Amino acid sequence: MENMRDILLAEYGLHLLESYALTGGTADCFQVFCTEGDFFLKVYPSEFTLSDIEKEAKLVSFLLSRGFPVARFCPTKRGENGITVGGQAVGVQKFIPGHTYLNDLPRPLLWESAKYLGMLHRCLKDYPMKQELDGEWVNRFSAQKALEKCDKLLAVLEENRSDPNYERIRQDLIFKKMLFPCIENLKSYYTGITNTPSQGDYSARQLICDKERIKAVIDFLSAASLPAIWEIMRSYMQSSGTYCDGRPLNIANLLLYVREYLKYFPLSPRDLTAMPYVYLFQLARSLYGYKEYLLTKTKNRNALIAFAFWRTDVCRGLYGQVAEIAYALGGLR
Repeated sequence: MENMRDILLAEYGLHLLESYALTGGTADCFQVFCTEGDFFLKVYPSEFTLSDIEKEAKLVSFLLSRGFPVARFCPTKRGENGITVGGQAVGVQKFIPGHTYLNDLPRPLLWESAKYLGMLHRCLKDYPMKQELDGEWVNRFSAQKALEKCDKLLAVLEENRSDPNYERIRQDLIFKKMLFPCIENLKSYYTGITNTPSQGDYSARQLICDKERIKAVIDFLSAASLPAIWEIMRSYMQSSGTYCDGRPLNIANLLLYVREYLKYFPLSPRDLTAMPYVYLFQLARSLYGYKEYLLTKTKNRNALIAFAFWRTDVCRGLYGQVAEIAYALGGLR
């Protein structure tokens, strides 16, 4: 980030000593060492505005007031929680030292992450948030339209037969085409389930840890009211190493994760049995990663296609195991 020293001094009254770029996210982030302490500076993607930062900062302040571990926003000299630099929103938070995991949380931290997700849902139970993944969103899915989108991607793929990922993408898209008509019947599982305000992207990547505990939950930019079971299942899958390096879903470990969550936030019998179907529907309908790789040529397209491959592997596994998972979860009542 150009002129960081001048910007921090003029806007925040912070005296920069040195800074380091942090990798692994979609935003440009920096660890910033100042005379006044250590900070985390984030240059938000262009689609986000100062109002988004203010909304996130308000939520973080709410959670701090209830003793939930998050990273405090640092206000500017004018008392605002963000600034605009070169047309992009920028925010500064207190830096929390620790380690983040890409997926495979050590088991003690995995169970603790379930605890913090339950605590988060309990804290946010009545917090006003926009609703996502609701009935309107569910009913917008059309197997026919999804098939047409898939065929368009396959046509583009055929123009790039020399691509090293050609055969894997082709097989994945053919599988998706088979899956689309099947998941039409899963829409009913969204009826009667519990929705709650949540972080919206809760996983190992959003946890600051040391060797023995979780120190903070970060990045509430995607916060929304969602099906609780979607956030639970998604967070387990993206934190447990499931389907990474060929590892299948361990149902016994999933049950332990959900049991830990249930100590802090209740779910209905309907929630428990619907959980894998809701997650499969959301994952199966998405072509995220393939479109970015083949059409929009996003700068991090290789990372996105790798993520798409993993998500499709999850779909393959869940599709053959979903009834067994639902039955096991139903036994937690």
